[in-house]
Amino acid sequence: MRPLGKSSWRWAISEVDMSILLFNGFLLLGFVVATVPDVLVLGSPGPTQVVDRDPSVKKCRYNRAYSMLGASCTNLELHDIPTNLKADIQVLDATVNRLRDLTNDSLASYTSLAFIYLSDNFIQTIEEGAFAKQRYLEVLDLSTNGCDTLPKSLFQLPYLRTLYLAHNKLTDSIFKVEVTSPIQVLQLTRNRLTKIPRIGPQATLVTLNVSGNMITSVDTEDLAPFCELKYLDLSRNAIKFNSLGCECQTLNAWVKLRQIKMKPEFFNCTDSPIEDCTVVQFSNRTYELYNECSTIIQQKVETEKARSVWILVASCVAVFLFIVFVVLFCVHKRNRRRRRKQKEQQQLTANNANTELLNSNLTTGNS
Repeated sequence: MRPLGKSSWRWAISEVDMSILLFNGFLLLGFVVATVPDVLVLGSPGPTQVVDRDPSVKKCRYNRAYSMLGASCTNLELHDIPTNLKADIQVLDATVNRLRDLTNDSLASYTSLAFIYLSDNFIQTIEEGAFAKQRYLEVLDLSTNGCDTLPKSLFQLPYLRTLYLAHNKLTDSIFKVEVTSPIQVLQLTRNRLTKIPRIGPQATLVTLNVSGNMITSVDTEDLAPFCELKYLDLSRNAIKFNSLGCECQTLNAWVKLRQIKMKPEFFNCTDSPIEDCTVVQFSNRTYELYNECSTIIQQKVETEKARSVWILVASCVAVFLFIVFVVLFCVHKRNRRRRRKQKEQQQLTANNANTELLNSNLTTGNS
């Protein structure tokens, strides 16, 4: 092999240097393109700008919990509920925002909602029809807002069972309304109530929290309409009893009799004439209110029994009719098959007769 000369060595070295220089140049160009997204590359149409027409909607996240589609729009500084979410959402979480008003159109686009969470906002005004289309609503959280009024239609929703209204400005006048919703949990902590809400007999109410209000008196007639009540929170209220009567002992006796877990567990009745209150008696009005509530439960039980009986009867009739239909179908199919066989037999007999007649004619002709 012939050794390289000096000029050949210089040419080889310069070629290596050029390769290294080109390689470093390409690396530098790739780094610039990667770190500066808006850089213009020769021949490219230029940087594309994505226009976010509705940033509040795009920031809401969708998720699924227990097969229900939910939209999470928490802590986005929203002033209105987004109207361009998926129409079939069942859960809406818009907590920790800047909502101030709920109009008749705020939730109108979403008629499948079962859970609505609107706590930690600045809601003060709720129009009468704001929840009118929420026929499937089960849980509503309006706690930590500035509500001083509520739409009456809210209390007529057919499936509403949990209502959180804590930390608002609600007064006794809010509950001068007929409540037909099957409410089980009513949370009213830190409002401006001066008495237990008088909302008529509530056969489904299990939990009532009115702690931190301005309630000064409670008696058995306030609690009797809630015949299924199991948890009652009266703490942080300035409740006082008449020192000349047995109201305190009567209330404690009622809570014990109905097995209600109350806060405080019992009221201190040291100011009452204990010697005259050893045996307490409940007023006739207390029994009337309690019985009215119990009657509603009994009617529901009887209605369910009657419905079950009718369902059973209808099922039996349907099964009987189905069996009759199957029998008639089978008989019809058998008769049809029999008629087809008879027809085929008759046709075969006719064909045989024709064949015999033809044979006899041929025989006569030959003779």
